[in-house]
Amino acid sequence: MSLKSTTRMRQLLAKRNLIVTAGAHDALSAKAMEYVGFEAVFLSGFGFEASLLGKPDAGLLTMSEVVTHAKNIAAAVSVPTLADAEAGYGGNVNIRRTIQEFEQAGVAGVFIEDQAHPVMCGSLKKYKRLVTQEEMIVKLRVALDSRTDPDFIICARTDADIISLDEQIKRANAYAMAGADMVTCLPQRKEDFRAVIQHVKAPLWLYLSQQTRDISPKDLEEMGMRGLIIYPVEPLFAATRAMIDMLRELRTTGMCSDYFSQGKPMDYKEFFSFIGLNEIVALDQKYMSMK
Repeated sequence: MSLKSTTRMRQLLAKRNLIVTAGAHDALSAKAMEYVGFEAVFLSGFGFEASLLGKPDAGLLTMSEVVTHAKNIAAAVSVPTLADAEAGYGGNVNIRRTIQEFEQAGVAGVFIEDQAHPVMCGSLKKYKRLVTQEEMIVKLRVALDSRTDPDFIICARTDADIISLDEQIKRANAYAMAGADMVTCLPQRKEDFRAVIQHVKAPLWLYLSQQTRDISPKDLEEMGMRGLIIYPVEPLFAATRAMIDMLRELRTTGMCSDYFSQGKPMDYKEFFSFIGLNEIVALDQKYMSMK
C-alpha cells in the first residue's frame, strides 16, 4: 500500500534540509513540474486567481474553488501537493471546514496567513491589513484541532513585513509556539533572510523569485535553513510570456511557424505522451478485451 501524500511530504522534509519547488497554477503546470523531477508541487493562489478568473491576487477566490482545483492537481500528480489557503476563508468555523476540505482533497498541507480579509498578494504591501497576533493564534489552534491526519502540514504565514522584520520574526515564533508545523515570513534582502533563519525557531517555508538573484537555495542552506523554498509565480510568468509571443506572431502574420521553429517546439505526439494518453488508451483496451 502506497504512503499517503501527507506522510510522503513529512518524510521528504525529514530527509533533507531543503526542498525546492515552484508554484503551479493548474494541473498541467503541476504535471510539468513533476515531469522534470520536482518532488512536491505548490498550488499558488496568485497563479490560480490569474488562471481561473484572469484577475490579480486580491482575495477573489472562494474556498470551494481552491479546494476543487487542489483536488484536481493532487489527482494529476504522484508527488505531494501543498496549497495556499489564504486566511482560512472566514471565521473559526470556516477555518475548521477549510482544513477538513483540503485534507479530504488529498492535499499534503496548507498555509494560513495573518492577513485580514480581503487577502492581497504578499508583494502588495501598500494594501495589506493584518489581524492581531492573538487572533491568528486562535485561527491556528482551530486549524490544528480540525485536522484528522497528524501528518497534514499546517503552516502559518505572517505578512508583518508591512510593519518590520522584527515583527515578522516575533509573530513567526509565536505561531510556531502555538503549534504550526512550519512558518512563512516574507524577507527580501539577504540580511533579512539571514535574520529570519537565525531567529525563527521552526522549519521555514520561504519564497524566492526571479528578482532575488543574489540569493540561492544553496545560500539559504549554508545559512542553516531547514524547510521549503518555493518560486511561486515563475511558471505562470514564463507560460504567459510564451503565449503572448506566439499569439502576437499569429495575429501579425497569420502563421506561427517562426515561433515554433525556435527553441524546442512541442507537437501533438510529444504533448500526448507528456499528458498521459498512452495510459488512458491502455486502460481502455484492457477492458475492451474483456468483451
